[in-house]
Amino acid sequence: MRTVRDERGVTWICLELPVVPTAQAEAASGTDVVAIECNSGAERVIALVPQGWDDVMSDAELSATIASGFR
Repeated sequence: MRTVRDERGVTWICLELPVVPTAQAEAASGTDVVAIECNSGAERVIALVPQGWDDVMSDAELSATIASGFR
């Protein structure tokens, strides 16, 4: 679990999901990624990130990943 504050000042709580959701399974196939769910209380994003994301991704990278979920 990690928390990160985005450029709007919103705090997100991110947790690794036990499995990649069906909607992202094709994109994750054959890669070393995991799915995370990030929730602000009002918004939710599910993203594919590298294994070990909680240690290797900077706050800026994690925030950018969350923001890309809205595009």
